[in-house]
Amino acid sequence: MTWIKICGTTSERDADIAIRAGANALGFVMTESPRQVTDTTAYSIGTIIPKGVATIGVFVNEKLDVIIQTARFCRFTGVQLHGDEDRNYIAKLRDALQGVKIIKAINATAAPETTQMEPDAWLLDSGTSSQRGGTGKTFEWQAAQSLAMKLKQPVIVAGGLNANNVHQALEILQPWGIDVVSGVESYPGCKHPGAVAQFIDAVRQFDAANRSKLIAHRSRYENYLQ
Repeated sequence: MTWIKICGTTSERDADIAIRAGANALGFVMTESPRQVTDTTAYSIGTIIPKGVATIGVFVNEKLDVIIQTARFCRFTGVQLHGDEDRNYIAKLRDALQGVKIIKAINATAAPETTQMEPDAWLLDSGTSSQRGGTGKTFEWQAAQSLAMKLKQPVIVAGGLNANNVHQALEILQPWGIDVVSGVESYPGCKHPGAVAQFIDAVRQFDAANRSKLIAHRSRYENYLQ
């Protein structure tokens, strides 16, 4: 099945909505944003999240020691980097956070040298230098198809997704995972139960109709999903 992350979790209510709908992961924005939460809030919400549902802390150009301390305190299973972090930064983070998955967000028009880093997964997003994520805008999926297919690590797609357009994104980019925020909200920081359920149902309908293709495509990521 396609890995589904519901990002911008701000409350136990929102976490419960996503978990009950079948999300594989919840994201916690730890940087300035309408969806930002404190480490204490993220830790508290984390106590109700069942084993098997990933918890991902989202950071932008944060000091290395702050990410390490926050990830350990909140017991995140992964961290998502939306800044200008480089290969050396990722290597140091991996050494410090053994077993914690590292997701690196890049713009769909990223320069080739950017992709020489070694995260556990890539997040293709529509973010800009002024707004790193949560833009609510899609990018040119067709234009990004070549990049998505070249990346050897798992690819996660974000940016302006909702229940109405996610099938198209999945068909064109064939990602390992999907990340959604604004497309399932009543307003920034508050999830809409119906929108969350409809989004996840739409992804699972695609999965059911494309099972053999998904199995073949995911096999290329086998070494990164242990």
